[in-house]
Amino acid sequence: MPEHRLCPLVDLLEGQSKGFTIRPDSRYADILIVYTQQRIHAYRNRCPHTGAPMEWEPDRFLDYTSTMIQCGIHGALFRIEDGYCVSGPCVRQSLHRVTVIERGGWLIALDPLGRDDG
Repeated sequence: MPEHRLCPLVDLLEGQSKGFTIRPDSRYADILIVYTQQRIHAYRNRCPHTGAPMEWEPDRFLDYTSTMIQCGIHGALFRIEDGYCVSGPCVRQSLHRVTVIERGGWLIALDPLGRDDG
């Protein structure tokens, strides 16, 4: 299973989101991370509605209250804890979760792009 080292854990700030590029030719982040309530939530940076990247600008994936992930294109809102869409054109769909682990003080993504983007 492919692994990708994302960042040292100390680089993640409580209540903020951060994007990570896995593919060298990516114009946008491939993965989005939200660190909240001392838990790390990781998803593919693709809205289920169009497949487009979701950030407003680099590392900006949260709504103005910082309590929901928000698609910058159509405004769809997703719960941070499970990626489930509660509002917008992709309601009742979910973001694709990425498995992350901590190893030696680093955040590591396991199989970050899945089989369909190889």
